[in-house]
Amino acid sequence: MLEVAVERVKAEGLQLDYANIELEDLIRAAGVPRSTVFRIWPDRAAFVADLVRALFEADPGFETGFDDETLGFVEQALAGSADVASSPEEKEAALREVLRAAVAHNMAAVEDTVAWRVYRTMSAAVSSGDAVPGGEEIRALLSEIVGRYLDRMAELYRVLNAAFGLRMRPGVSERDLAVAVMATIDGMGDHRRINPELIDGPRTVALGVEGEREWHLAGIAISGIHTAFTERIAA
Repeated sequence: MLEVAVERVKAEGLQLDYANIELEDLIRAAGVPRSTVFRIWPDRAAFVADLVRALFEADPGFETGFDDETLGFVEQALAGSADVASSPEEKEAALREVLRAAVAHNMAAVEDTVAWRVYRTMSAAVSSGDAVPGGEEIRALLSEIVGRYLDRMAELYRVLNAAFGLRMRPGVSERDLAVAVMATIDGMGDHRRINPELIDGPRTVALGVEGEREWHLAGIAISGIHTAFTERIAA
């Protein structure tokens, strides 16, 4: 049942009212006993909750916080940039370069993932105020999924900060930073679907000693957020 439903969501997306996830239809397509299905999932909302969990846990980007290609870039940059840079200004420039390239790539890559599209659909449904099948259960599931994602991103920021000689400012944590970044990416993603040029149009700007670079708007925002949340570790 879950395999058939996952393939359907990959092909069609997940509709706001789950109209394309009908248990009777899936039972026929999967060729499984009807009695068994309804013993496991008494209604469609219960099935959808397990389906969403399966979609996220099958997405490699969910485990890392980034898609594989973006994560590979970050790891490569961590292996080289932090060691080469000697002065605090050079370390900051190296970190900005990591963020500049990683955010621009991830901003586009994440939109193509099934898990992300499902998350946006379901969060929109829950926040719409309309009656959503399994609304409270879905809200709890999304909260759990987002919490696990934030934990992974917080750990990534701990690694980045340590590599580039930074720490969180008193009063905020790596998880707070992850929340701020996630909210920014979510908002830009929403506007990007309406007007891609508004968000994706390149900006050429100098943010430090490295001089002018071509930035994605999200990269500038994330760089600014990271700077506001962190401080140098005194030598």
